[in-house]
Parts: sequence; C-alpha cells; structure tokens
Amino acid sequence: MAEPLVSFVSSLLKTQQDYDLAHPRQIRFNDTSRQAMRTRINVILQRRVTPGTSSRTLQMFISIYTDYLESKLMSSANSEEEYSNPRDLEVRIHYLLKEVKELYNRFRDTSDRLSLLPDTLITQILLYLPTKESIKTSFLSKRFKDLWLQVPGLEFHSHEPPAIRNFIVTFFQINRGSRLQRFKITYNGRNVCLHGTSEFIAGMVNRGVQQLDVGSSTLKRPLTNDLVHVNIYKSNTLVSLKLANVGMQNPPEFGVSLPCLKTMHLEDITTKDPLIVEKLISGCPVLEDLTVFRVFDDNVSFLRVRSQCLKRFRVKFGRSRKIYGKEYAVEVDAPELKYMNFRDDLSDKVVVKNLSSLFKVDIDTQFGTSTLQIKKAIIRDFLKGIPSVRHMIISQPTLEVLYSCMEHGPFTKFCNLTRLEASFCTVLLQTLPYFLQGCPKLKHLTLNLLYLKDLEPENLELTVVPQCLLCTLECVEIKEVATVEKAGKKRARYIKRTKVSKHMKKIWIEVVRYILENSLVLKKLVLCFSPVTNSVLEISEALPTFTIGSPGCEIFNHLTSL
Repeated sequence: MAEPLVSFVSSLLKTQQDYDLAHPRQIRFNDTSRQAMRTRINVILQRRVTPGTSSRTLQMFISIYTDYLESKLMSSANSEEEYSNPRDLEVRIHYLLKEVKELYNRFRDTSDRLSLLPDTLITQILLYLPTKESIKTSFLSKRFKDLWLQVPGLEFHSHEPPAIRNFIVTFFQINRGSRLQRFKITYNGRNVCLHGTSEFIAGMVNRGVQQLDVGSSTLKRPLTNDLVHVNIYKSNTLVSLKLANVGMQNPPEFGVSLPCLKTMHLEDITTKDPLIVEKLISGCPVLEDLTVFRVFDDNVSFLRVRSQCLKRFRVKFGRSRKIYGKEYAVEVDAPELKYMNFRDDLSDKVVVKNLSSLFKVDIDTQFGTSTLQIKKAIIRDFLKGIPSVRHMIISQPTLEVLYSCMEHGPFTKFCNLTRLEASFCTVLLQTLPYFLQGCPKLKHLTLNLLYLKDLEPENLELTVVPQCLLCTLECVEIKEVATVEKAGKKRARYIKRTKVSKHMKKIWIEVVRYILENSLVLKKLVLCFSPVTNSVLEISEALPTFTIGSPGCEIFNHLTSL
C-alpha cells in the first residue's frame, strides 16, 4: 500500500474526528463493543494486504485504516448489533475502501493538474484557503511539501493567540523579508486581550498587508478596546479592512491616513469617539465600498457618511435593543454612490443628499420609532433624496409604513425607475396601483406576495390603471414568498411556511388577472407558486377566462419552495 494513500487516509481520519466532535453519536458503544469492532476490522484488513508489502508500511496501513474505519462505521451505526455479522461488516468495509480509493484518485488527478501550473498561480489559489487547510496540501507531492510557505496570506481561526504568534514568528523566520497580501484572524474566546495581540497585528500591517480581517465570528460583544492598534489607520498598503466585534482606541493624537483603502467593513464596533466613522471615511480618499453594521451602544449616535468617491454603501441597525431616550441619526452625502442597502430601524432622522448617481437601492426599514407624522416627513425627504434610482428593492415592513402615509395616490414619483422588486402583504395589495403610479417608466416588476393570517382582506378590487401598465411594463414576476402571523415583523425571506386559504388563492388570482388584462405591452409573465398551495394549477385553469391585454405575452408557470 503506497504511503501517499496512507497519508491521504490520515487526513480523512482527522476530518472524520472533527465531524464526530461536532455531531456526537446518538448510539454510544461501550469499550467491549469498540474493541470487538477493531478486532474484526483488523482481521478483514489483514486479508486485503498486497503480498510483499514491507512490515513498516503494513503496520502503518493497518493502524490508520483501522482508526478510520472504526470511526466511520460507528458514526453511521444505528445500534451495537448492526455490524455483528462478519459478512455484513466485510461488505461495508469493502465499499468504504472503494470510496477511499476513488476519493484519492480524484484528489491525485487534481494535484497532477495543479502541478502543471506555475508556483505563483498555485500560491494564489492556496491564498483562498485557511492556513490550516493550505498546510495539508504539503502531502500531495514533493513539490507541494514547502509550497504553502510561499502563500502570500495567513488565515487563522483560534482561541489561542500565543500559539498563532509562535507559528507566525516561525513562518517569517523561514520567509525573511516576505510581504503578506492578506491576513485574517478570528477569535472565538475572550482571552485575546491578555497577550499583547494589538502590537502583533500592527506588526503584520507593517509588513505590507493589503487585506486585514480581525474580529470574532461568534461573540456578540466587543472582545477588547485595544485589540486593533491605532497604527493600522496609517497604513500605506491596506486596500481592504474588516473589523468585527472589536473596540476602537481613541487617543488624543488619533488620525487616519489610508490612501489605498477601497473597502471597509465595520461590524458591531464600540468606541468612545462619536465621530470615529466620520474620521475613518475622511481619511480614505479612494474608499469605494463601505459597510456599517451598527450596535445600539456603539456611542455613534449620528452616523455621518460623506465621501466624494464612495460607490457602494450598506448600513444595518436593528431595533432588538435600544438605550431609552437616546436619539439616533444617519446622513449620507455621496455624489458617486451607485448602490445603497438601507436597513436602519432606529434612526429617527435620515438625511440623504447629493445622490444623483444612485442606480440601485435596497430598503428594509420602518424609519425609526417616532410618531406617524414625523415619519411622513422622514420618508418624504428620504424618497426625494433618491430621484435618479433605476432599480429598487423594497420590503414589506417598509411598504407598510408607506401605506400609512399614502392617501389614494403615489407618495412620490420615481421618474427614472425601470426595475422594482417589492414584497406586498395581502392587506397592502389594494395600494399596488397607487404605488405603480409613481413609476411611469417601469419595465420590470417583481411582486413577492405574502399572506397575513391576522389581516386577511375580504376582497381585492384593483381598478386604477397606472401609466406604466399601459406604456412601458414588459416583464412581471409574481412569486409566493411566505405566510406571516403579523404584519411588519419579518423580512420576506425569513418567514415560516404555512398553507394558504382558498380565499387567499382567490386574491392572488385577482392580482394575475389585473396584470394580464391591463398590461398592453407585456412580453413575459412568470408565476412562481409553492406546490403547498396548488395555486399554479388553479391559476392555470383561470388563465383562459382572462382578457389578455398584450396578445404576444408569454406566460411561464414555475414551482418554488417557501
């Protein structure tokens, strides 16, 4: 048995052990059963050894394969007696060994193809793997033995900072003078602040790192206030910066100079400086992509985003927690902005201006916690601030707030809007024509239909015909998304499935009829309904009874899952 194959099985064994730790067995074997299993496996493997195999290879083969097969068999067994029959056990082992050889052959073929590539390209491929996985490629062949050391990036997931530091010190001793493109370190523990990691990360940045990703993927509160050294905010090489669940220092001499930074992601950060985000943005003259996931006690009550080069902006601020009596606000001033994703439910003051280049906006907000009268002013100013938008995605909770502000007419007009994706609950469908009146050039409409059990309307009468149906609307997609217990609580894609009443099917059929009979230039209608509701069949049966306003319209029926 070739040693590379044994090495490959060793890596499979480690993977299987990691899986066993994450998925504890429901059936636990006692020591006697485990030993009996190992003995039977050992006997079967002895018969499969190729004659002439050296004793060293034989011992290695038997040991590794026995460990792997034992772990694999026991993790899939439903009872202790499942493999008590020697013949059944041998058949099962035969297929497991066959599976291992097939995996190895595919793995070897892949490594052979990789071997045809130059080292520089292979190291760039390995750059996208965690360092732990990159090291495992060293057993592929002699060429790969030390190739992982040339990878221009390090990625760690550990709760033991000293071990990481010791590894990296050794790494740079072997690679003196090397520069890293990417450095990512994710902590899953709270002992990070005990080991001087701040200076350690700053040292990585001084080696010319272009992409820095620091934080915790599991903890919900910042790990420490001094995890990220202030020196990183004066890097001349950083192109991408992501900080998650960390505190940010604020010394008196704090300054930002990141001349190459194009992407910045700030998630659940805390600081003593309420102007920290504004300072970061002002110190990034070429910043193009900004993401801010806010936390209720981040001490940034007024989020001001002003940039002459920003092209993409995402903000998320949930209302799960709030400091009583504290007011939050957000201002966006970015003349080059192309895309904005706005999910801020806590800010009672929203200012958007100079967004003449905005092409796409994704809105999922209830515009703060103020009274309806105040919200009307906020919404009016917000919508007037995005007049050039051509593609809009709008959630059901946002539409519910707009519904409260509309009085039988469009709240505002989007004269450049050509594509709209909106999640309408049943009670809001009556306002659909009035909403479409504000989109005179609409070409593509996607309706995500939600059913509200607590607010089911008695009937649906759609009589007003907006201009877009008569002149511009070419494609409509109507999708059944989900059923909700109460309006305005969840975004469409997160809601649980339930069956829809016959009355609800009747309302949705009315929506299809309204679109088909009044759209004079419609080219395509796509209907996506869940098989749970059987609405596709019922709508298909009703289609011949409709008067189709556009004779050349094609109708497609699809099934979808909720």
